[in-house]
Amino acid sequence: MKKIIIIAVLVLIAILFIPGNKQNNDKVVLETYPWQISILPDGRSRVFGIVLDETPLKEVDAILKSSPKMGLFESNNKLELEAYYKNVSLGGMIGSFILTINVSEEELKSIKKVSRRKKGDESNGVRYELDKPTADKLKKLIVKNIIYIPTVQLDEKVILERFGKPTYKIKIKTKEIGWHYLYPEKGLDLIYKEEGKEVLQYVLPKNFNTLLEPLQTN
Repeated sequence: MKKIIIIAVLVLIAILFIPGNKQNNDKVVLETYPWQISILPDGRSRVFGIVLDETPLKEVDAILKSSPKMGLFESNNKLELEAYYKNVSLGGMIGSFILTINVSEEELKSIKKVSRRKKGDESNGVRYELDKPTADKLKKLIVKNIIYIPTVQLDEKVILERFGKPTYKIKIKTKEIGWHYLYPEKGLDLIYKEEGKEVLQYVLPKNFNTLLEPLQTN
């Protein structure tokens, strides 16, 4: 058993240090890793094969070869629809995805009416569970933002090697020790923690200030 664990760790380390996005024949490798971010001519960004503000949820199911648990969240009188994919394996790396879905305010209110409220801590917002027929109907909707949580920890050396030097580096506003590595041109906020899991937030580059401004205010 120990040998199997050691081999698995070595494989993950090897993945983190593989060459960039091209093979020897200069053909682009399928985008399966969190550092493979492409900015398209129209300004949209593509990561994990998902184009923000373009790819429908049904297509994401095919890309990730998984089906999400969907939920509607209400906090500060604001509604948000999310799709959660747990422990997805891509290119040998395992991680979980939380996708924010692009939905009109009117449609969010309609979804709320037919969803079941789940008990929870109201200080952190209220969650509503969607039944399967409702969730299936929403698969045509478009992905707005992506949160990726890898199971393997990324140290600072790997972050700089794979993602490059950040435009901004801001200390996280919690008791934990860590930093926000911010890449406006890529639409990425990589939250590094000395202990615990890293969190990678992807938005359209043009919307990056929605991530940056809260970090720059006291």
